[in-house]
Amino acid sequence: MTLTETAVYLKVKKHLKTTGWSLLAGQPPSGTDHLPVIEIKDDFTSGNGSKGSFKPDLVAWKNDVLVFIELKPMFNAPDQVKVENVLNSPLRIEALWEDLVQRRTKIATGELLQAKKPQTRVVGGLGYGGIQGEHPHLWTFLVKGDVVVEIPATAPFPE
Repeated sequence: MTLTETAVYLKVKKHLKTTGWSLLAGQPPSGTDHLPVIEIKDDFTSGNGSKGSFKPDLVAWKNDVLVFIELKPMFNAPDQVKVENVLNSPLRIEALWEDLVQRRTKIATGELLQAKKPQTRVVGGLGYGGIQGEHPHLWTFLVKGDVVVEIPATAPFPE
């Protein structure tokens, strides 16, 4: 049985909530959610509009880790590239923080700005069903039936 992207979204979201993550933003595949949508602008796009921007499927925060996650029914290499492109850009990481504050996310302004401290790590994540891929520098949320296996990155993101 193949999972849908909506099923992966709902299972990973539930896992994050039940394991102590603060959900900050979300972009469900089927429409609206109570979470705000975060838009990470491209380094080379100026002005208004969404051209070149990246909207992560979920953004969560726990224990000095801010993770933005792309979700698909199965491993998706283009999603891995999207996440890595954000991690490779200090300007896009800054845009992530700025949009979290602008959208007044759950822990926005005071608490979120306090979270943005030297020990806070911004990490990318992938959530999907099926077989685990090779991406040791990204967090993985592997959906197996009703269980989500959270696999933290085992290697730092290459500079």
